[in-house]
Amino acid sequence: MDVLEIVLLIIAYTAVIPALFLEIICYKRNLEAIETIHFTGSLLILILSITLTYFFTTATSPDLTSIFLYESMALVALTTPLNVFEERSYSVKPIIKKSLIGFVGILMILIPVGYFIKIFTLVEYVVTIFLGTSVVFSMLIIKTTKPKIQIAHREKIERYLANAFLIFIPLSFVANYIAYSGGVNIRIGFTIPLIFILMAGSKLWDDIQRLSLFKPIQEITTQNLTNYALTKREKEVALLLMKGNTYRQIAEQLFVSIPTVKTHTYNIYKKCNVHNRIELITLLNN
Repeated sequence: MDVLEIVLLIIAYTAVIPALFLEIICYKRNLEAIETIHFTGSLLILILSITLTYFFTTATSPDLTSIFLYESMALVALTTPLNVFEERSYSVKPIIKKSLIGFVGILMILIPVGYFIKIFTLVEYVVTIFLGTSVVFSMLIIKTTKPKIQIAHREKIERYLANAFLIFIPLSFVANYIAYSGGVNIRIGFTIPLIFILMAGSKLWDDIQRLSLFKPIQEITTQNLTNYALTKREKEVALLLMKGNTYRQIAEQLFVSIPTVKTHTYNIYKKCNVHNRIELITLLNN
């Protein structure tokens, strides 16, 4: 069983690290939200904590690495719904987000306190239930709401993923329970590593698709822009946007200020009746 758990951890690392790397690239190109990077970063922190727990903690004698593990689980429970709120057409009052952040803050204080005052078992149950509830709630939001325009291209895979989570998570807990009941020593379990693989894998595939929207330089011409009454400078900015350049890179290439680039970008979006770079690329490539 140890071999299977280690294999799952390796696969999870293989999915999470490239996903985080591509998300940072997309964020610099204004293609990704910071909440998504926070979410994937929290997954990486959690998998690191699981690795430390696996090698430095025994099943019968948990040590301080367990604090790191449950702190990481609480962090994932926070970043998961915040990321979903950012990506979906789902109105959330600021007080709800603040309350969620406040609750997790209190929980992260209780984790080390509970360890030292001998109520850590109770805290473990609270964190585990909170994480499971957070993930299930987030998947239900995905199933019942529409995505924002910039991620509309992955609506189908998002819904498939949500269905997989809602089916898989309970089955995974049952599998862990059966293994424990049968006397099989499970130090990591199957649930969390598989969650990593599914979540990070979907993000990785999506960012590859986003970056693939950028055509090679020789394929992009001003012919794409003739029907939108763009000025010569706006066409230059639009072409650079389509190639994936950041505002700073565009400013340096055209010898203008970043605010000037932002102004041109606003005018381009308005004339083309789009709201972001992904919509502009999709419109002009078609």
